[in-house]
Amino acid sequence: MRAHPLEAIRARAADFRAVFAIPAFATYQLGNVVMTTGFWMQRIGVGWVTWQLTESEAWLGIVASAELFPSILTAMWGGAMADRHPTPRIMYWGQIVSALISLALAMAYFSDLLTPWAIVALMVGLGAVSGVLLPARLAMARYLAPPELLPAALAVNSTGFNLSRFVGPALAAGLLALGSAGLVFALAAAGFMALAFALHRIRDVPPQQAPHPATTDGMLTILRDLRATPLILGILLLQFAQGILIRPASELFPAYAEVAFDAGAVGLGLLNAALGVGAILGALAFSKSRDTAQALRQIVTTGAVFALSLLVFSVTGLFWLALAILVVHGAAMSASNIAALAYVQLEAPQDRLGRILALYTLIFRVGPAVGAFVFGITAEVSSLALTGFFFGLAGFGATVGIGTKLLKERTVYAGRPGSY
Repeated sequence: MRAHPLEAIRARAADFRAVFAIPAFATYQLGNVVMTTGFWMQRIGVGWVTWQLTESEAWLGIVASAELFPSILTAMWGGAMADRHPTPRIMYWGQIVSALISLALAMAYFSDLLTPWAIVALMVGLGAVSGVLLPARLAMARYLAPPELLPAALAVNSTGFNLSRFVGPALAAGLLALGSAGLVFALAAAGFMALAFALHRIRDVPPQQAPHPATTDGMLTILRDLRATPLILGILLLQFAQGILIRPASELFPAYAEVAFDAGAVGLGLLNAALGVGAILGALAFSKSRDTAQALRQIVTTGAVFALSLLVFSVTGLFWLALAILVVHGAAMSASNIAALAYVQLEAPQDRLGRILALYTLIFRVGPAVGAFVFGITAEVSSLALTGFFFGLAGFGATVGIGTKLLKERTVYAGRPGSY
């Protein structure tokens, strides 16, 4: 019995070594970590500059929604592209456009032209590009890694993303404390270009997993067919509930740093860093499930912890305790996300995976967009603590309700070998 945890650690380390032994995957990850570090720097910079210009929780919600809402219009197009074209090429051109938008942010800031409405306009453009790219981004692990290594590849993706979530805010906080938001945006542009360079190097790499001929079915047909896969549909609904009720709180971190904890730009960096550290721990601790039932329990359990930790974070007035809670919050968020995404990628029909991931993208981005707007308005008219408490409570209730339904539905698949 004592050897079992050690064997699990060794198996996980072996999977990580195997996936990094794929040259294209290693190249992509290096560029991706640089890009996401810049992305998180820019996210912190945009939120901080918005708060400094407006001192309004509502404006923070509006700016977050401005980046997320355009995904509704562009994600389906991106999903169809991901089913028909090599994902590295799609990602390459998206990084170029994203770099130009970040460069425009920097130039507007240095020229004293960066108003709240200018920020909204540029975030709309960035959100539109992100919507096109996200299905391809989610499919990159499947493109570059074989099926048996997909959970490890997704865990590496999440670890890198959340390592950047730790490093990026720390770097941004230092620059913001020096009044250098424009430099933050310029470095974000450089990060997008770094990933573009990595993608250019692997643009002609064939997929590790044999491609399936894409169907010509429209999204309405795919939505209708999801009724025949109630477990995937349930996971998508759970992601939407978490997006609209739990994830928006992190968009209000500038307000929490100033109003709840009086910690300024350094406090903002620490809040995001704590969330990032937790997410890294959650990704490293994630273990692939042996069967469908275990995978679903893992998704639901970590989702419940994700909701409860927001509830507790919202009512604490101690900054050090809030940071500790955010580590738990980030770990639950990361583990739940990886388990859900791995399940969908392995179980969804492969000839329409890009469009199903486009739907996943919509849910993943529209939920937080709506939630951030409502969260910000509610906090403006009531309080951050009360708003966070009730959003966390509602998120826990939704997770339990949808999770119970998922675990009942799994009996339909009793005896089926798991893909994990």
